[in-house]
Amino acid sequence: MTHQLIKSGFLVLIGVLIGWAMTTALSGKTQKIAGSARQVNTTPSNLPTNFEVPNWCVGEITETDQVCQTPVFKDITEIILVVEDLEASMKKQWELFGIGPWAIWTFSEANVKDMVQHDQPKTFSAKIAYTKIGNVHWELVQPLDEHSTYYETLRDHGEGVHNIVFAVQDYDKTVKSMASRGIGIYNSGDWQGTRFLNFATRPHLPIIAEIFHTKPGASFPEPEEIYPQPSE
Repeated sequence: MTHQLIKSGFLVLIGVLIGWAMTTALSGKTQKIAGSARQVNTTPSNLPTNFEVPNWCVGEITETDQVCQTPVFKDITEIILVVEDLEASMKKQWELFGIGPWAIWTFSEANVKDMVQHDQPKTFSAKIAYTKIGNVHWELVQPLDEHSTYYETLRDHGEGVHNIVFAVQDYDKTVKSMASRGIGIYNSGDWQGTRFLNFATRPHLPIIAEIFHTKPGASFPEPEEIYPQPSE
């Protein structure tokens, strides 16, 4: 009888130990699954910050016999948009998104020389507002007549992007290089020492590409207006 009791007690103890081991294992598995779920539901702040576009261009000719091209555009510096009403657009962007403050100027034949539209000399007038978002300049243009590509974009497509401004190594060499490739001038001019040129890149890129060059020592003129005023 005593032997049977000892045997029964021993079996019960083994059962308890097995149950404890299984519970611990399942608990660990549950924690692993929960941990995996947390890893899957990552937030943007947990995304990699060291990603770089692969660069297979290591020489003039690569191992796959692909010719490496010297990039024409070195950086994106500005986005230019056309709008119906400059004041209304500035006000909305300032109040809704905190974009601003804005510096405002008027472009016309009085202060812009050598105006060209579609490869032909042609004057135009527009009002522009200029600010910055991070490292990128952000510009609004309201056409004041029907003579510019800004007006054409607004007429044909409504408000939106007119062009993107790119930095280049050499302004004059880029202009010659584009001409040699048969890429014409969409619009251009010289605004008190700052030359700007929009290329007719639409057949080759989904956007109009602009470059500009400011003479050494030159700077933008004082704004005609600032929005909002410091007291606002």
